[in-house]
Amino acid sequence: MKSRLKEIRKALNLTQKEFGEKIGLSDSNISNLEKGNINLIDRNIKSICAIYNVNREWFETGKGEMFLELTKEDEFNILVGKLAAEEDSFKKRFIEEILKLNDDEWCFVEEFIKRIKN
Repeated sequence: MKSRLKEIRKALNLTQKEFGEKIGLSDSNISNLEKGNINLIDRNIKSICAIYNVNREWFETGKGEMFLELTKEDEFNILVGKLAAEEDSFKKRFIEEILKLNDDEWCFVEEFIKRIKN
């Protein structure tokens, strides 16, 4: 599992620190796990699979795909979650404001987008 842990982290393009922060482990713990100096416990395996959408069977055995297939709703929720985590960005402020629109304003935005695309 140690090599698959590193493979997951690399596939996600995360440092050991970034990877560990989301699952509550230090970068030194991630390093030790990847080297095989310490073993993963079930709680960590569950966290990694849940947070990073990892296929547990692949993680434990190497069989199947590394990541679980996401539904469109899951993808949307992940994107919204990432956006919500941003401190102060135009994208976040834009989404916050657009969610306040009433039905007429949404129709205006929809028409505006159609015109831009054409």
